[in-house]
Amino acid sequence: MHPRHEGGCAGVPVPLARPRAAGQLDRVLAGPDEKRLRPGPRSAEARPGRDRARGGHDPRRDRGAARGARERPQLSRRRQHHHGPELCRDRGVHLPEPVDRDRLQRKNLPDRAGNHPAAETHSVTRVHHRHGIHRPGEHPGPERGETAVKRTLLTLAAAAAAFPLFAAPGDEHLRQYAESVPGDAAVEAASKLNVKVPVFAREWHIWTGVPYGDRPTVPRWTHWNGEKKFGRYDPATTIEQLRPGSSWRRNLNCAGYPLPGPYDPGRPGIIRWQLETARNAGIECMYLHLWPSLWDDGADLTPQPLFERALDIAAELGYPIAIHDEIAFRRPNITKAQLFENSVRRTALLVRRYGKHPGWYKTDGLPVYYFQNWNGWIKPPELERYFAEVEKQAGPVYWVYEGPDSEAAFRIPQIRAVLSHNNSWFLHTPPHGAGPHPWEKLDASMERAVKLARKHGKKFGMMVYTRFNNNFDRGNPGRGRIPAENGMFFVDSVRRTMKFKPDFYIFTQWNDFEESAFIEPGWDFDGFNGDPYRYCRIVAAMQGKTFRPAPLPPRAEVDPYIRHKLYGDTAPGDLGPVFARVRPQNGTLPLPWAEDGPVPAVLRVVQDNLARWTPGDAEYRGQKLRLANWSAPDADGTIEGGRELRFYAPGLANRTATPRWIGIRHSVPAGTKLTVNYRSVHENYRIDSRWERRSLNLDSGVTLPMADGSVFSWVPAWGDRFCGEEGDLLIRLSGKKGKSRIHEVIIWSPEMEEHSAAPSGAIPVPAGIDPARPFVAAAYDEAGNPGIPHLFAPTQEESE
Repeated sequence: MHPRHEGGCAGVPVPLARPRAAGQLDRVLAGPDEKRLRPGPRSAEARPGRDRARGGHDPRRDRGAARGARERPQLSRRRQHHHGPELCRDRGVHLPEPVDRDRLQRKNLPDRAGNHPAAETHSVTRVHHRHGIHRPGEHPGPERGETAVKRTLLTLAAAAAAFPLFAAPGDEHLRQYAESVPGDAAVEAASKLNVKVPVFAREWHIWTGVPYGDRPTVPRWTHWNGEKKFGRYDPATTIEQLRPGSSWRRNLNCAGYPLPGPYDPGRPGIIRWQLETARNAGIECMYLHLWPSLWDDGADLTPQPLFERALDIAAELGYPIAIHDEIAFRRPNITKAQLFENSVRRTALLVRRYGKHPGWYKTDGLPVYYFQNWNGWIKPPELERYFAEVEKQAGPVYWVYEGPDSEAAFRIPQIRAVLSHNNSWFLHTPPHGAGPHPWEKLDASMERAVKLARKHGKKFGMMVYTRFNNNFDRGNPGRGRIPAENGMFFVDSVRRTMKFKPDFYIFTQWNDFEESAFIEPGWDFDGFNGDPYRYCRIVAAMQGKTFRPAPLPPRAEVDPYIRHKLYGDTAPGDLGPVFARVRPQNGTLPLPWAEDGPVPAVLRVVQDNLARWTPGDAEYRGQKLRLANWSAPDADGTIEGGRELRFYAPGLANRTATPRWIGIRHSVPAGTKLTVNYRSVHENYRIDSRWERRSLNLDSGVTLPMADGSVFSWVPAWGDRFCGEEGDLLIRLSGKKGKSRIHEVIIWSPEMEEHSAAPSGAIPVPAGIDPARPFVAAAYDEAGNPGIPHLFAPTQEESE
């Protein structure tokens, strides 16, 4: 498909130096005239996959990369020391591959965490000679006495500042997973395939949303959801609750778990980490999933700000991306995107505006644009007319078409490359994903498609799924799952398709966690052998390359729940110590601790100091939480129709590093739902062509059925910005808007104190705590971070 990659980044300096090949430290000149390290020729492992597709080694690119490395901005020594790998990477400073400490000791070279060994040795040697520090046998020069000693001490201090001896957060993770698991059969089998054509990755999804962070792209849980076996909601496995015994693993709608936890795909550090990881795996280009807007004419592709951010970062890295238009799934019942005139308008606007951007991948000088047509959303005559009209408005495009092997479609002259039948077909024919797989039937379909593509002079690509499992999000028992077979399903699929001699491969999926076929690093996936980077290593090994993990994303862009596990330390804003909620027993509060999290320093129990409102709370006493419109509810807190409850919280106007939690006890009839808006960061946002307001998703938190038949919903208010004015919290009804009762509202804030105790396996319920009323218990670490606060109230279970 892509015999050469032209124009994508012409003239754009590459600010990040390419990784040095393993073994470069061995190229050291002996003798007193040592000029320090001579960099050897770049290893094929260190080049992006693009080099091979372009015809191999290009010394002009090498010189450009070296010049970019010299010209990139440098951090001061102080900033390098204090800000670690995230800021270094953001400023264009490349972080190293893990250092072989034993080999460094044999070579008598310094080991400085956080700097590339070759560059570090070169710099230290240069400092030695410049400041009169000499190796044995070298002439000491004219300097003598106190001046030389002072200069020596200053030099050593400067070197220590520039090359800190202590590892930066995340370095231990990179060292731990620098190599694959010894004897990994899938990696070893993949290394024998010797794939020589370009490898691409599809389904780089950017449609997820998270509520945490200072600038969330879509500030709510979107596509990341709690575990829903076969689509069934379970209040015990929501996303704001952890799996039993874990201090970091949320319940998630996935057979596996993303390496940085559920993340915001719009954060620059996440995008950069994804692209660097893909490039290190030997992936030539990533196909970014864009989709037409919903609930309108579908003439725009969304989300545009995120798309622009990805293009800019791709250009900065010298690693352009291509477009995968998700038009096939935008059916007429939800959008008018598939109408011919809207499709032409949408595509032409995108290509005309961004087609020349250096971050857009190009083949034969043309921007690459890819979409599917398995469901026949556009017929061949219209398809040819669509191509012609777009190119008339926006210029030539390198069209990549995926669909059934159709003479009418494959002959269209504008189509440059095609993909057709692939191993996902196993999901749709008996035994519906489970083995043994009917390869003979699939081979016949693939051979027919290849011959048709060759007949019409098209490049032919082979798409390969790594595995598949949607059973934690939707689907039905016995369907929707292709087992990983310990990684061998993927390897065997590629091996079987090599006989068709495709011009390129598209491996899927990069990060579709709902369907669990992801290549992106993760935890606990089907085929997990303790190595979160296993599928990246398999992809690299197929091409004769060795994968190295990219620097981790900035801490602030990673899920607070997993930061301690990922970075190996604790910082303000992280999730603190975790214990499971167990009801009090005989005046004792059991505390089953998760053993893999931060060490607990103190346990706090709060009841009277909670911000609390009840319908009988009519007398003003300077409460922390107050109702502004007392005429709205009945005496027992009942509202219906368009009535709403507008709260303000003057006692909670301060900022907190970790979220407050809000509890609402309610009785709501079937067909009616509570909508709870709150004042926050990014209060109004755009999603799927509609404006939304920041709200609490009551289904994402803890649900406690109470003894009186009501329900207590307990959820975090991520990014709240209460200011003490009306509208800090707003409760309304949606759906049928039937009579609903709000029994009470409570807010817990991390700074609240009342009773404290030393952590242990169990503590007595503090004197003064009334078990008949709600109270909250939370553990804190030495940094002051609370774990998940647990709400205790007389539930239905506890009254039995």
